[in-house]
Amino acid sequence: MRSRYTPWVLVSFCAVVAALTLVACSKKEEASPASPAGTQAPQAATPAATPAQGAPMSATPVIASATFSEDPDLRCDLLEVKRVSGGAVRIRWRVVNTAGAQGQGLAATTPKSIHYDFGWEELYYIDPAENKKYEYLKDAEGNRILQVFWGQLPATQQRENWAKFPAPPATSTKISINIPKFPPFEDVSITP
Repeated sequence: MRSRYTPWVLVSFCAVVAALTLVACSKKEEASPASPAGTQAPQAATPAATPAQGAPMSATPVIASATFSEDPDLRCDLLEVKRVSGGAVRIRWRVVNTAGAQGQGLAATTPKSIHYDFGWEELYYIDPAENKKYEYLKDAEGNRILQVFWGQLPATQQRENWAKFPAPPATSTKISINIPKFPPFEDVSITP
């Protein structure tokens, strides 16, 4: 007896079944609970995400945290203030969108993305011992020596930032750091 289904119909049927199985499996993985990055207490170490991959990086101790002046769901964690070679100070921080997805199923809303932007003149530190303001360093061609994120930050994502500044005199051991749109980080110790 001859089958009434031609080979292309069977191949098409198998392809549809495989696609539906793949979709069902991926939905199951999305539904599994995972703790979103940045939901820990501000003083605890929080894993960072790389801009390209969104993968967690190693945990880094947080010196201090502050909340974005335009949206309390955006947090800044100060990670490092260190004297480095060449008479410079390297400051590292991360911005974290602590907003999570709201609701599930049909009631779910789009996770909250936060826009972060600033003016370069807002990034500096002050040496209170000398009452002097220091702006980030530039190379011989006038390029900024830093990597600072600005733009849309999706919910639960974070971005690490760094900038180099001229070092204050060796007698200055504490500085006040201004990260744009966040309250200043006052009296932060400089690591030798």
